[in-house]
Amino acid sequence: MVALCLVARLSGADEATKAEEKPAAASEKEETTAKAADEKAQAPEVIKLEKTGKLAPVLFQHKTHAENPKIKGGCKDCHEGENPLFEQKRSEEGMKMAAMHAGKLCGACHNGKKAFATKSGCMKCHKKEEKKGTK
Repeated sequence: MVALCLVARLSGADEATKAEEKPAAASEKEETTAKAADEKAQAPEVIKLEKTGKLAPVLFQHKTHAENPKIKGGCKDCHEGENPLFEQKRSEEGMKMAAMHAGKLCGACHNGKKAFATKSGCMKCHKKEEKKGTK
């Protein structure tokens, strides 16, 4: 009889421990989701890249890229991990086309397979800005 009570108490303790672990896991998931929502809210819709040499500036459609269903990892795909494609701040040296052609930065996706290639699609990104009131 004592053994049965002891087993019942121990199994009850295991269930209580498991019950305590579940809210902690749910809390972590909620925290991660909240953090992702906050990062998205802070992200700019468009980023103007002006250090483009002789070509027109690039108006990078950040929101469009971030909401692309092909980019499944959200911010993490481009901004996190061991070798992030982009820092989450502006670079003083600008972005180099040679790096893109080598599969870095934008060239990691814009390689002609995942998306149009940086080598042949220059004017898709380097667009002259339209002046207000003209087309």
